[in-house]
Amino acid sequence: MRTQMLGRISIDRSRVQDELELGRDFHYAEQYPEFQSGQPWKTCMIWSCGGEVGDGVIAHYDTSLPAQPTVYGKQLPYLRRLIEESVVVEHLRFARLVVMTDAVLLPHRDFLEFTDKPTAARAAHRLHVPLTTDETCLFMEDGTVYRMFPGELWSLDVSRMHSAAVLSDIRRVHLIMDFADLPDHALLRIERNPVQGIPEPNLVHRPKLTDEQRTAIRALAGVVDLENLNEVFGIVIRKSYRADGGERFAWDAMSEIARDAEDPAVGARIEELYKVCALERNE
Repeated sequence: MRTQMLGRISIDRSRVQDELELGRDFHYAEQYPEFQSGQPWKTCMIWSCGGEVGDGVIAHYDTSLPAQPTVYGKQLPYLRRLIEESVVVEHLRFARLVVMTDAVLLPHRDFLEFTDKPTAARAAHRLHVPLTTDETCLFMEDGTVYRMFPGELWSLDVSRMHSAAVLSDIRRVHLIMDFADLPDHALLRIERNPVQGIPEPNLVHRPKLTDEQRTAIRALAGVVDLENLNEVFGIVIRKSYRADGGERFAWDAMSEIARDAEDPAVGARIEELYKVCALERNE
């Protein structure tokens, strides 16, 4: 399923905010630190296979068990109703509240851990519903930057290289749902948007990265080391959301920086990160 805005959900923002305030006391797991730069990316499982909260890493759940609300999901009746009225919950595997603040994610691919699993056991489709967001909350897929607006229901092709950014201190919250491997039309209860792909109003148009900016970024090789590698990568990714350096800009720039770095361990670490982010992952 290609990335696209599938439709819109009518949301009572006041009720959503009330439940998100209640949910602040829930346990949010901090996962995949190697995928991010900035404040922690946090998730709270509200619907899962077996109904267990667990550790939030979807590869750790038994996908042969029926999915149902967790102890946290049962405390959020309005969000639960939104889910049940918008999608076919019989095909739902996981639903999570995902919080980001002042952070960027390394460009990566998802569902790599399910490659060897039978079709019936896979989580294969990912849908997003923005609950709290603003203009500083951005997404990128293969060099295309876009925004999701509150109440929109999005399908993300997470098999492609993608990233997310929150370039402010807003507490951005998304409802993220993962589904079984079925056609997208079998997952929805709402009317589907007939427009394919990313709508023009959601696209973010950036100026081209200048030669001077590219030179300045490569010069980060003079200061990068294993201790600050995460911060340097964050600088490069943040720049990619403000200026268009090309489809593979962040990884190509970090490879160049690592090549010129004094410590060869930096290059080895970038190769390791790329393998985990884009090629193969155990969990």
